[in-house]
Amino acid sequence: MIKEFISIEEKETTIRILNTRANAVRTKDIERKGVRVYKDGKIGISGAIGSIADEKLVNGAIQNLATNVDYPFEPVKNQKVHRDYSVKIVSDEDLLSMTEEVLARLRKDYPDFDFSEGISTNKICYRMKNTEGLDLEYRDAYLSLGLLLKENRSANLFDGMLGYLGRSFDIDRFWAFNDGLLKAYKNPVDLPEDEKLPIISLGLGELRGFLSQCLNGERYATGSSIFSGRLNERLFNEKITIKQNRNPLYNFSPFFDMEGIVREKDSYTLVEKGNLKAVFTDRRSAKAYNLPHTGAASGSYDDIPSLSGAPIHFEVDSKDLGLALGARPAILIEISSGGDFTADGSFAAPVQLAFLFDGEKIVGRLPEFTMRSHIYKMLGEDYIGTFENEHFYVGEASFIQAFNMTIVR
Repeated sequence: MIKEFISIEEKETTIRILNTRANAVRTKDIERKGVRVYKDGKIGISGAIGSIADEKLVNGAIQNLATNVDYPFEPVKNQKVHRDYSVKIVSDEDLLSMTEEVLARLRKDYPDFDFSEGISTNKICYRMKNTEGLDLEYRDAYLSLGLLLKENRSANLFDGMLGYLGRSFDIDRFWAFNDGLLKAYKNPVDLPEDEKLPIISLGLGELRGFLSQCLNGERYATGSSIFSGRLNERLFNEKITIKQNRNPLYNFSPFFDMEGIVREKDSYTLVEKGNLKAVFTDRRSAKAYNLPHTGAASGSYDDIPSLSGAPIHFEVDSKDLGLALGARPAILIEISSGGDFTADGSFAAPVQLAFLFDGEKIVGRLPEFTMRSHIYKMLGEDYIGTFENEHFYVGEASFIQAFNMTIVR
């Protein structure tokens, strides 16, 4: 019988903010533990929250073998990889001092705005070990800042936001960007008249979510993906390369999947130069549909590994955003909620807050509008590029994507 142990230790300190003042401090220190046992092609699982003895979890997992859940795969053996991505661990005292400094400046320089929500530090240690020599460990520490902005005269719940997610917060860069953002917010401007305009996104969640569905190996094999039957065909602009990428520098999550798979360079190419080369799979889907195994198993610490999604990452393919835009004004999306793709790939999303960008700086706040496109246009003829983020300070290792989209006023 093979035994496998998963443990997740998370410590989070959050300073809650109300009316641009520190309102409360909350600390969360949680340990989660799971055990899997493998015997005769079956798997048994047990899990708990808290510092529970491994022996008790092992006994529970052994008892759960009686449920006869098939898992005809050998666990990973004889592999040890430990990584620590903690660049700087911010103490609770430093977090409070930094928060007070940020809030004091906001109260002084922007009294017509009210800021709320919180600033957090997060420390995590994720381990996976088994009795066959697997020993994986991922450690990280990062800071998360999310401040909702509300105009004092506004009836809205909120009107904008300031955000940051990263491992090494630079307060000078934070102000250099956000001073410009807040000043631009106070400068209403009209939408340019063109029917199609360049849209700049710091991570279009709907796009990655839709691609995660379409590139799912099980969906692809059963014909429920828009890409079904199109392996090795050209789908997108030739600049585009998309990978399943578990590099924690981009994802703030483990470099291994829930079956303990570690890929070379943490990635697997799915789309190369616009061509569909692979879809992502776990062991079960790869075997069932005769597809390459990419190491995309997901699930909780106390779940059977499954295939629900994968970290989709666009490779940087362009260098100069200003040059790519030419003399055209562009739109930087700040808040867009309520948009989605339809099954055939059509996309529409209302934009609640956006800014006019001239290629170098944010100019002013735009009125609300709706943007429309289609997956094959967005990543085809209307694709501008994926760029390293040199303009907008929202964290390290963030990227900019730009597309031409139809604007509905």
